Amino acid sequence: MTYSSIKYLCVLSALCGLSLFAGESAGQAGSFLRIGLGPRAKGLGDAYTAIADNAYAPYYNPAGLAFVRSREVALSYSLLSFDRTFTYAGFSRPLPPQAGFALGVLQSGFKDSEVRLSNGETSGEKIEDSQYTIFLGFGMRFTETFAIGITPKLIYTKVYDVSASSVGVDFGMMYKPLPRLTLGLSIHELGQSLDYSRDASGFGNETTKDKFPRITKFGAAYILPLSGNVKNLLFVSDLEMNSRQPSKWHFGIEANLMNKYFIRTGLDDTDWTAGFSIPFVVKEKKFKFEYAFILDRRTGVGYGTSDFAIAYVF
Repeated sequence: MTYSSIKYLCVLSALCGLSLFAGESAGQAGSFLRIGLGPRAKGLGDAYTAIADNAYAPYYNPAGLAFVRSREVALSYSLLSFDRTFTYAGFSRPLPPQAGFALGVLQSGFKDSEVRLSNGETSGEKIEDSQYTIFLGFGMRFTETFAIGITPKLIYTKVYDVSASSVGVDFGMMYKPLPRLTLGLSIHELGQSLDYSRDASGFGNETTKDKFPRITKFGAAYILPLSGNVKNLLFVSDLEMNSRQPSKWHFGIEANLMNKYFIRTGLDDTDWTAGFSIPFVVKEKKFKFEYAFILDRRTGVGYGTSDFAIAYVF
C-alpha cells in the first residue's frame, strides 16, 4: 500500500468519524451544520425556527433578526464525545426601524489524531479535521408582523491535506398572525456544495463534488400566559424536511419563572433534551448562562452531549 493511499484512508476515516456529528445525516455533505446550535435551541429539541431572534438567528432563521430588540454577543461550546469540538461565536443587533443584523462563526472537527501505517506503526504525523462556517444574517420587517431574512455563508473544510470551500445561502420568513402565535419558515443550503481535490492514487488529483441536501423547516411557537411564579409557557415545534431523508419532528416546552429564570425540555426527533437559562450581572452589565443536555441516541453509541453558552446583552 502506497503512502498516498494510506493518507487517503486516513481522510476517509476522519470523515466517517465526523459523521457522528449529525447521526442520521451521516454521509451527507455539511452534516456538521445539522446538529443544532446553542443551549436554548438544543434544550427545546432543536425547534427554533419560529423564535430565533438572537445571535443564533443566522443559523436557524435570519428573518427573526428583524425582531431583535437588543444587541447580543454569544459564545457557545458543545462537550462532545471522541474529542470532537463544536464552538460558536455570534453577534446580533437591531438596525432601526425595521431590520436586524448578525455575524457568526462556527468551528467544528477534531485535532491531533495519529496517522498509522499499514503495519500499525505511527507515521509521526497527525491528522486534523476542521470545518469553519461564517454566517452573515440580515432580516427586515415589511409589516409589524411579517419579516424576511437571508444568510449568505462561507464554508471552509480541511481533512489532513484535503480542503474545500463553498458559498451558499439560507432563506427565512417569520409571521405573527396573533400576538401569542408565531410561524416560521427556513430553507437551508441553497446552492451549497463542496469540491474536494485529492491525490489518492499517486497518479494525479481526483475531484469529488459533495452537494448539500436542501433542508426546509416549518416552525410554530405559542405562548400560554399563566399567573403566579410561572409567568407563561412557550410551546414550539418544527417539521424538518431533508431532500434526501425522511422528515422528522422537533418539539419543545419552556417555562418562564418570574420573568427571570427559564427551564425547558424537548424532543429532537427521538432524542430527549433539557436545559435552563440563568441571568447574572457583572459590574452592572447583563449576562446570561445557558445549558442543555441532549440524550443523543442517533450516533448508536448512547452518549449524551452537553452545550454551554454565555451571552452578553446590551
